[in-house]
Amino acid sequence: MLTNLAHLDAMRVRLTPPPQPGHTTFRLAEEPSVEVVWTYAERLPDGAYLPCGGGPLVGPDRYAQGAFNADDIARAAVVYLRHWQATGAGTSRSAARQLLRGLCFLQTVTDSLDDARTGNVVLWQQPDGTLNPSADPPEPPDPSDSAESAWLARTIWALGEGYAAFRDDTPDLARFLQTRLRLAIAALRRQVLPRYGQWRVVDEHATPAWLIADGADLTGEALLGLSAYVRASQDDDARKILEQLAEGVTAMRTGTPWTWPFGAVLPYGLSRTAWHGWAGLAPAGLARVYEVAGDLAARDAALADAASFTPHLLVAGGPDNLRIAPPGATESLTIDGVQLAYGAQSRVECLLATARATGRSSLSTLAGIAGSWFFGNNPAGAPMYDPATGRTYDGVDIPDDPPPGALHRGVIHRDAGAESTIHGLLAMLALDGDPHAAAIARIATGEPEACRETAAAGGDLRCLALADPLTGARLTLLRSMATSTRASDVLMPGDVPATVSVNDPSGEELEHYTTTAGRIRALVPAGGYTIVHTAPQI
Repeated sequence: MLTNLAHLDAMRVRLTPPPQPGHTTFRLAEEPSVEVVWTYAERLPDGAYLPCGGGPLVGPDRYAQGAFNADDIARAAVVYLRHWQATGAGTSRSAARQLLRGLCFLQTVTDSLDDARTGNVVLWQQPDGTLNPSADPPEPPDPSDSAESAWLARTIWALGEGYAAFRDDTPDLARFLQTRLRLAIAALRRQVLPRYGQWRVVDEHATPAWLIADGADLTGEALLGLSAYVRASQDDDARKILEQLAEGVTAMRTGTPWTWPFGAVLPYGLSRTAWHGWAGLAPAGLARVYEVAGDLAARDAALADAASFTPHLLVAGGPDNLRIAPPGATESLTIDGVQLAYGAQSRVECLLATARATGRSSLSTLAGIAGSWFFGNNPAGAPMYDPATGRTYDGVDIPDDPPPGALHRGVIHRDAGAESTIHGLLAMLALDGDPHAAAIARIATGEPEACRETAAAGGDLRCLALADPLTGARLTLLRSMATSTRASDVLMPGDVPATVSVNDPSGEELEHYTTTAGRIRALVPAGGYTIVHTAPQI
């Protein structure tokens, strides 16, 4: 297996929070300690890692922000839930249970549903277990449990997947998680869904106003939890909320296979020009909605993002932090070229979720290509995930002045905090569940010379070529920007056959055949993509 929980295990902390009004959790009287996870892990000169909190120390054992945060606790719980479900590991079951207890302590519970805080979540917690609703610097909303937020969306994600996992295993815990999830849903109904059906004009496009904190990305993460919960519970009230939120996320799909943003589900409800890579799980949420509710519009939006936008992203350099272009443009401009595990994992999960929901097998191969980011197909040209330790580095920075003689434009930021580690592990869990994608992901060394033939064929084709120097396996992805079929020679040296998969912009496979490796004449449909792959030669 690629998944190694060791580094995340080392970042977990057990603490006993002091009594605080409005905050309790499952069996707190019987089990006064809960688990949380450090926010950051700084690399020391000797190569060891020091867990730490956010912001400067402002007193003995107290940070300006906090040591632990709801975003990371929620997502860490999802890691352990999925690992337990995939492997049956009792240690992961126990970790998931304790992290969910720790997360629920951060959710505010008052005596009145009219209280604006009820169901919302405090973001930051100090090392002694006290909560810090107003961190320094402040983040909207302030206090952090006063309105809709990213951490509310991620709490819904964890609670929904937690309920589904524990429903039959531990019914009393599942009932508690259901109660807390219903409080979170009530907060959405109070704060978000009064805007249901309202539209804003953003960049001359009608844009839904009922996204959580104006984010299709954040709403998509809530969809993951709500889909799991609705499937397990058949809760009709939650199903209605799920469908309404999915309608808003679906409306963020835009562009064509030939024009920006090439079918992407854009992440931010106040921009129809920008795409960012650090929070892109909305298409995965839509794929799950289709599986649970049969929403064809959600399915089509997930497919457009997976089969039209993502191949374009892969051949254009990967999940940059920020790309921008006016609607209808044929090229985008990278404003922030930093790349994070969050962005890479989002592509992997969205592709595999959509592949499962639709049966489009080539999306599994694309997921492997996206996953190769963790093994060296990134601007630093080096692995970002270490299977021996379970550590995922904090990102690939793009220096203004790269070192003289540098072969790559990126430099690895070698801290390994919770968010990076969590999203690296979510990617590895997904790849472990799809051996084909996992094998593709290890073909991670770029071969720019292999795309020379494509460049010579004209500007309508884009190319990404990868190779595994240990096994000789090779892969070339061609993405067409043309409105009619194009052809290019693909060089695949070796003595093993090459597999060719020709796909339209929705990921429908038009041709699949095996040919002799060498110079292969490959056709690429209008707006579609073609994958040429040779297996390992050892």
